[in-house]
Amino acid sequence: FSGPYYFAEQLGFRKIIDTTFMIAAMIKGSPEAEDVRRYFRALRSAQRDIDLRPELYTHYYKNEFPDRFHAMMDTRRWGPGERIVFEPYTKEVFEESFEWIAQHHIFAEDGMGSGQYDRSTISFAQ
Repeated sequence: FSGPYYFAEQLGFRKIIDTTFMIAAMIKGSPEAEDVRRYFRALRSAQRDIDLRPELYTHYYKNEFPDRFHAMMDTRRWGPGERIVFEPYTKEVFEESFEWIAQHHIFAEDGMGSGQYDRSTISFAQ
């Protein structure tokens, strides 16, 4: 993802298949709702800044790699990296995902959790 993908491409490797994935944010404890909102507003703002001028930020990819690779890297043409898509995690998507995970036996049956959307999710959206 991101830096390693761009570096491999720079070295001549080519993507043969593409996909997307969805992740969720996990919150520990009981933070103030406004603090969570501020955090995600900051992420959205940072992503907007990177989208406008990615060349100002791509040099930071070098921080992901050992020093021995830096001389080989030309980050000027690298892209903005992974995208955050601020979409709600709907009950329908939750249920489909839960069923898919169960069908593929990714977790033991007793390790799947309640499967209850309302107990598994929280929204700080306004």
